[in-house]
Amino acid sequence: MKKLFAIMLALMLVLTMGSALAQEVTEPTPKYVENGETFAIGKTYKTTNDGITPPAEDLELSVAPQGGAPALESVAYDADSKKFTVDLPMYTNVGEYIYVITEVDNKQGGVTYDTNTYYLKVTVAYKDDTYSKLVCYTALHTGSVDGNKADAITNTYEAGSLSISKAVTGNMGDKSKYFEFTVTLTGEEGKTYPQEYTVTSTTSNGNNPTTIELGKPATVYLRDGETFTIENLPKGMTYKVVEAEAENYTTTIDGASSTDRTANGEIANADVTVKYVNDYDNGTIDTGITTDNLPYIVLMGIVVLAGVAMIAKRRMAHND
Repeated sequence: MKKLFAIMLALMLVLTMGSALAQEVTEPTPKYVENGETFAIGKTYKTTNDGITPPAEDLELSVAPQGGAPALESVAYDADSKKFTVDLPMYTNVGEYIYVITEVDNKQGGVTYDTNTYYLKVTVAYKDDTYSKLVCYTALHTGSVDGNKADAITNTYEAGSLSISKAVTGNMGDKSKYFEFTVTLTGEEGKTYPQEYTVTSTTSNGNNPTTIELGKPATVYLRDGETFTIENLPKGMTYKVVEAEAENYTTTIDGASSTDRTANGEIANADVTVKYVNDYDNGTIDTGITTDNLPYIVLMGIVVLAGVAMIAKRRMAHND
């Protein structure tokens, strides 16, 4: 019994020591920034559609020191790491230093900028009990000095696509014929945009462009069954599509008759398709007989039949 008790006691001691050692190993160490060094604030983009890509831009933060805090050396955005790099000054005294941070609205098309007010708290303290080295502990809060902690500043990007489809109908409609379109993209006034947008569709005409330049009319050729698509167009951008006149064809756009063959609209947070249908139908195909001559043809037929009947009657009478 004593031996069993001793074994159980030994196991308890081993487990207790193991637990203590595990806690000692996994316990997080304090995180700090060396005095005068840099740290990063994260930057994220929320996109509202699959397959869209936020524009490359040089983002900025506005920083206002509070209560006599020394100015930060610099705040710069790194597009590769998608982070703001904050270069701290060399602090000379312990204390808490507060900085109010807001994001600058760059007026980029399709982008909604983070409108929160952030508070950067830099706590300067001695690293250890030797009191020989100052280090900086940083925390980013939302809304107030003691607000919820934030990991990143977040923007939202909204965009869609523009597709132009072509169908040809009617008994004289030429399904191999190319119809000419002019496509123009225009940005919102006061906002900035990338200059070119990628065409993602495959069409058969080798003269069709692979990119569309902002504000510059582009010529596109489509035949029956083809669709021309431009991707990643920022929300708020407008488009104008004009089809050149084709003799003998009537045009509908999205099911409505159109005499000027023009479609205008605004890009929303969705995919837009403008459906062009050209119809060429000349009614009854000419077979050599017109409806104007039909009454005379019928009358002639009656006369012929009457004549045949009279001849047949005379022959019968003669035979009798």
